[in-house]
Amino acid sequence: MTLIIDLNAEAESRLKTAATRQGIKPEAYAKQIIEEHLPASDDGGTSQATLELLARWDAEDATTDAEEIASRRKEVDDFKNAMNENRLQAEGPGSRKIYP
Repeated sequence: MTLIIDLNAEAESRLKTAATRQGIKPEAYAKQIIEEHLPASDDGGTSQATLELLARWDAEDATTDAEEIASRRKEVDDFKNAMNENRLQAEGPGSRKIYP
């Protein structure tokens, strides 16, 4: 796709200066800037916004409290055991454990 963009003199000067610093032509630098700042395609990939949200949740849940860490580990272990027990009841003694 070919685009024609009218820049004012100041923006043109800034674009040329930045392109020169990168060692590329202003047109190539403008293309690079546009491509880097476009939202992610809707192809089922993980968007940057999603990654930032997950990182923020991780930061909010972070703890160094030993009791809290032990409680969280027990909660995960209880969940795994319940899932394995459910599988055993549903499929019988020959069932494969979900969480070995």
